[in-house]
Amino acid sequence: MLLFTSDLDRTLIYSRRMMDNFPPATDTVVVEQRANEIISMMTEVTAPLLQQVHKQVQFVPVTTRALYQYEQIHFINDLSPTFAITSNGGTILEKGRPYEPWTKTLRMRIEDSSIPQRDMLKHFHTIKSDTWLQRSFYIDDLFYVHHVDVDVLRPDELQAIIQEFDGYGWHVLLQGKKLYFMPKVLTKEAAIEYMKELCTYDVHVAAGDSIMDYGMLAMADIAYTPHHGDLKDKQPRTLMNTTYSVHSGEAFTKELLEAVLRLATKQTVVK
Repeated sequence: MLLFTSDLDRTLIYSRRMMDNFPPATDTVVVEQRANEIISMMTEVTAPLLQQVHKQVQFVPVTTRALYQYEQIHFINDLSPTFAITSNGGTILEKGRPYEPWTKTLRMRIEDSSIPQRDMLKHFHTIKSDTWLQRSFYIDDLFYVHHVDVDVLRPDELQAIIQEFDGYGWHVLLQGKKLYFMPKVLTKEAAIEYMKELCTYDVHVAAGDSIMDYGMLAMADIAYTPHHGDLKDKQPRTLMNTTYSVHSGEAFTKELLEAVLRLATKQTVVK
C-alpha cells in the first residue's frame, strides 16, 4: 500500500485568486463553499484524479487549517479518508474523529518544550505594534495566526522576534501576510510520524508547496513540490527525494496525482 500525505491549499485545491494567476486548462469544480461564496476549487480533470488516488492509496490530507476550516472542504470530506491531519499537526482525525491519544501526547510535548500560551502572550504584547498588527486568530487552542502589514514590519524587527521566541520554545514564521506563532513541537511531520504507527504502507509519498511542508517532504520516500510554492526559494534544494516541478497551479496537481497513480500501479505490479 502506498501512503500519500498531501497538503491541501495551493497543492491540491486552489482559491479563485490562484486559479486566476494560473489559469487551468479545463473547467473548475467547486470543492469548498461557504454560503454563496466559493472558497476553493479543483478542475474537471484533477477532481476525479484525486478520487481515483483515494481508491488506490492511503490518502491522508494534511493542513495547517483549523479543524472547522478543514471540515468546510466538502469534496475532501466526502472522500472519507481514514486519516486526516489538521491544525499543522495539532489534530489527527481517524474516520473523522479526533484521535485522543495523539491529542494527549502532543499536549504533553508542548508543556515540556515551550512556555505556556499565557506567558507567550505576555511577551508578545510587549513587542507587538498596532502599526503592523492587523488582526489575530487563535487556532484550535494551539497556535496563533497574526495578519500583519508586511510593508511596516521591518525585516530586522521580524528577525528579533523570531530569535526571542525561539528561546521560549515557540516557532515564528512569516508566510505572506500571516505571522505564525507555534510551539516548536507542533509540526505536520510529528503528527505523520505518530500516525504511521496506525497504518500499513510500503512507500510514503508526500506533496506540499510551503516551507511549513518541508519536514513532511523530508521524511517521505518520494516527494513533490510545485513551482509556485516557496520551498524552492526559502530552502536550498537539498531534498534528494523531491521533484521540484516546473508546473504551477492545477497543472502541477495533475502532474502530481498522475505520478501517484503510476507509483501505486507499480507497487501493485511488484507485489
